[in-house]
Amino acid sequence: MTDKEKELVKQYPEASLIAEMAKIAWSGSLKSARVDFSLSERLKAELKKLLGKDIKSIFITDSDVRHIKRKHGQGEAQRGQEDITPEDLALIPAVMNEFDTARHEGADRLGNAKVLFVKKLNGTVYTASVERGNNQMGVITLWKTKARSGA
Repeated sequence: MTDKEKELVKQYPEASLIAEMAKIAWSGSLKSARVDFSLSERLKAELKKLLGKDIKSIFITDSDVRHIKRKHGQGEAQRGQEDITPEDLALIPAVMNEFDTARHEGADRLGNAKVLFVKKLNGTVYTASVERGNNQMGVITLWKTKARSGA
């Protein structure tokens, strides 16, 4: 994580909790955990625009972290991406609250609305996907890629 990213993470108190939960999950622990994080007014407004509903909270669980590790923690170069580390997960609140773009991505097989958030930081593009439940959203995945020149 770059110095700029570390400074950004300091603005979100829940970021260290997410990183710690990720480190525990990366170690193989099946300990249950959930971290909720704050929503900026900009994020609330964007979610209202995209989904037509007020979202009161966004969270990530240990299960979501294990999914991210399993799907994006290693071997990502084959897909033109970079491996996610536990420290990268601390950036999720910043990616969501300070997004560059956000778009509705349809629904999952259970009918939950999916929203994709993208944030470029120091030449790396972080993408977080969330699904909506009852006035709350859960982070379901995170991946990162190197920004293309000119992007």
